[in-house]
Amino acid sequence: MSSAVPSVESTVSRKVLVSTTTQLAAKVLHLLLNVVSTLAIVRHLAPGEYGVYVLVLTVTTIVGLVADFGLPKVAVREISAARTDENDVVGTIIALRLGLALAGIVVTQAVLLVMRQPPGTLAAAAVASLVFLSEAVLAAVVVCFQVRLVQQLEAFVRTGAEVLETAAILALVAVNAGVAWLCLPPAVGSALGAVVAYGLARGYGLQARFSRGLVRMLMRESLPIAPALLLAVLYRKLDSLTLAVMRPSREVGLYGSAAQPVEYYFLTTALFINVMFPLLSRAYGQQERARFLDLYRRGGEALLAVTAIVPVVLVFAAGPMVRQVYGSGYARAAVPLVLLSVAMVFLVLAVWQSLALLVGGCQRITLHYNALALVVAPVLCVGLISRFGLVGAGSAAVGIAVFVTAASAYCVRRHLGIGLEVRGLSRVLTAAAVALLISGSVTWLHVSGGMFAPWPLVMILALVTYVAALFVLRVPHALREVLA
Repeated sequence: MSSAVPSVESTVSRKVLVSTTTQLAAKVLHLLLNVVSTLAIVRHLAPGEYGVYVLVLTVTTIVGLVADFGLPKVAVREISAARTDENDVVGTIIALRLGLALAGIVVTQAVLLVMRQPPGTLAAAAVASLVFLSEAVLAAVVVCFQVRLVQQLEAFVRTGAEVLETAAILALVAVNAGVAWLCLPPAVGSALGAVVAYGLARGYGLQARFSRGLVRMLMRESLPIAPALLLAVLYRKLDSLTLAVMRPSREVGLYGSAAQPVEYYFLTTALFINVMFPLLSRAYGQQERARFLDLYRRGGEALLAVTAIVPVVLVFAAGPMVRQVYGSGYARAAVPLVLLSVAMVFLVLAVWQSLALLVGGCQRITLHYNALALVVAPVLCVGLISRFGLVGAGSAAVGIAVFVTAASAYCVRRHLGIGLEVRGLSRVLTAAAVALLISGSVTWLHVSGGMFAPWPLVMILALVTYVAALFVLRVPHALREVLA
């Protein structure tokens, strides 16, 4: 019997390694494809038109995340703990999500009407909202991949959908399509992805069926998550929304051009979270407190490491990079780009803290600090945007993110009795400081005329130095130890 335990642990470790490696490759490709599509759209649309595109994406993103209702995460928790039949859970979530998606389409139009947007913007939003329906099915079906630690299948499906979406966007740009048409490819790609994912899930025995008896339980468990998601998305997007209300659409477009790549990278952190969350849930459900604590701490350190790399490589290269890649008309987006990358680091840590609270059955707590954040956010946004414009919006995003991270860390310590390890976080921050010192010195030499160092070289130098410092400080080794 004793030999079976190492065998099971070894199997889990292999699954995690394969899943994470595959998802990492998929997310890198996903990021590259998004960069290609974003650059194509930015160069195709004038800043004013791009401002409309950003507004549509912002509103649909907010409504779409709320329509998620936290149901997939609840499903992972319930199935991982073997408390509920998988087929019943997935089928019921599909039905609930489709209903929420229809409501989301209506809400999107209502929000834009309140903002007094023209018919063209409403039409573009209606097209963009179609993704709610396909994502309702796809997000529910991939739950069966997550609980089996075979997220590489989800990565395959979503990458295929992304390739199709990017190809469609490039084709539409080539024929000079308008904003509404550019909002269609994500819905088409997601719909085809849902069909493929369901076919793969059936190979694992999935036979989704609706269970009326699960509706109340799933809604009850996810109900605290849904308002928390709404509040979290609102304070995350309030900088863009406030800018859209207070400043011309050109500035919204400039800010959106900075926010888009950061948002894409923010979403790539889901690959690690989706792997670690079932393990975290399993450790807590089996009352393995020591392993739960290790997973929580090393997970936080890993997320800090993979997100801190973005501001590290951008601090000294953002200005010339934006001018060359986006064009001189978008030069003012450089400072917001750096500020938003800093905000992303804190937001990812806040997400990790909220998932720890969810695993511990304290999901209602997130509602409290998210509500408080929504009180702080408007004050920061209005005050800073009215005075500093684009830079004020980015500064407000950083302030909001810092507040939420601090509040979530306090709640985790108070209600779960745990916290991230200062020593582990310090190692990551030390690596970042070393990289900034080296890249900053090279940039200074370049500006003073003592050394030729164009922005791509500065970015590569910062990246290589940062990764090398992480290995010297044994940050990857600490994560491998806890997964072994």
